[in-house]
Amino acid sequence: MQEYRERIANKGQALQNTKDILYGASFGIPIGVIAGTIAMEKLRRGSSNRLTRSHLQVTPSTTERIAKYYIDETDSYLNGQLQGACHFGYTAEGDSFEPSTALRNMELLLGNILNLPPGSKVVDAGSGYGRVATRIAEEFGHTVIGVDLVPQRVEEARRFVQEHGVADKVTIHQGDYTKLSLPDNSVDAVYTMETLCHADPLEAALGEFMRVLKPGGKVVHFEYAVPPYDSMNPVNKRIAEIMTQRIGMASIRRFTHGSFATLLEAAGFENAEVNEISRNVYPTWHWMFQRAIRERVPTALRQSLKGKLMEENTNLAGALFIWPYRRHLGYTVATATKPVYHT
Repeated sequence: MQEYRERIANKGQALQNTKDILYGASFGIPIGVIAGTIAMEKLRRGSSNRLTRSHLQVTPSTTERIAKYYIDETDSYLNGQLQGACHFGYTAEGDSFEPSTALRNMELLLGNILNLPPGSKVVDAGSGYGRVATRIAEEFGHTVIGVDLVPQRVEEARRFVQEHGVADKVTIHQGDYTKLSLPDNSVDAVYTMETLCHADPLEAALGEFMRVLKPGGKVVHFEYAVPPYDSMNPVNKRIAEIMTQRIGMASIRRFTHGSFATLLEAAGFENAEVNEISRNVYPTWHWMFQRAIRERVPTALRQSLKGKLMEENTNLAGALFIWPYRRHLGYTVATATKPVYHT
């Protein structure tokens, strides 16, 4: 009887999950079919594919996942919605949404939050295709040291930097930002733009940022905020597990709502501040969702019916899920400084 009740409860949660997606869609297209098919297919497969804590703690495994994801999604990033950027856009309340403007505004927001004089030396940890580093060099005159794991992204970033005439200000290195090849106390700031979620382990990354920063130097992290995994219903939890495993988001479970200041302070930083800008990111999420529905529903249905949407087209799956689940997610900007008398 207890097993029967649990089964009914899980079905009810799956239906609520589908209802949330349909509510977010505001379209007559059966997005719930995609969500339900994916979720139930993954639940049916059971424990053979379950993500475990031990998986997340193996650095080579996480590194391989990150590389595979970004290689598989190269075309989506370079030729798709985000024009080579690997981050969401910022739209001020009351402004109309335009994709390239929103992306530029997010990068300008980063530069303004860094609030450093021209010529300052900053690290872009997880520099991707070099779009953010190029903007920071062009608009603010900083010297940017980009570090990225994936050779293909490093190659494209170097091409982009050269093409935009900032090769004298921006250098891109292949490497792991948990093991930076930089001297102690050598840079004015370190920033991540939606890449700290990949840190494995998180403490190693924050420790390296602390080490290379000059006393009084600043960290700036643009990152997601998520609900505690234990608070999710089984379907939502399974979807989150699959996506974070696929993308190599080893640290994202740590970024629960309201936790960022504590994480930074535990790493030895001070003056930690966290600002939520979720509503400024909503227009980008909504735009991605609408485009996914208009242009990619046949692909999503075909892949989801095979149980392969998340493996074969992770960004499409993300575009379909983030907007409907926006009430459970957050987007924050966290800043902190290295103590002046750090030892």
